[in-house]
Amino acid sequence: MNKQQLEQASQEISSLMQKPVCMMSGEELCLLTQYVHQSTTSPEMTSSAQGTANVIGVKALAVYLGCSESTIYTIKKQGILDKAIVAQIGRKIIFNAPLARELANAYQQEQRDLRRESID
Repeated sequence: MNKQQLEQASQEISSLMQKPVCMMSGEELCLLTQYVHQSTTSPEMTSSAQGTANVIGVKALAVYLGCSESTIYTIKKQGILDKAIVAQIGRKIIFNAPLARELANAYQQEQRDLRRESID
């Protein structure tokens, strides 16, 4: 799925999220539940045109990196993962997974070095 298709799907889902359930058709309700189920059950991996692997969502990145979601939120808040963010569609963030791993590993090494210096 390219960026334009993701944005279009996001807009459709956003409009469905605003619509009362009692006003939805069966098809719309199924589409919305499929989207919610898909976004929460398994980490999503996509591949961009350059061939790099992307993950969709903080939960998927946490699974990819082998850490907790709160760790991802913490290092994202500090701006460490800013270079790894490919796009943000609504509340979903698309990360360049290999770059995010590099940035997280560099941050982790920096933190270890700081702890060692404080002990000496």
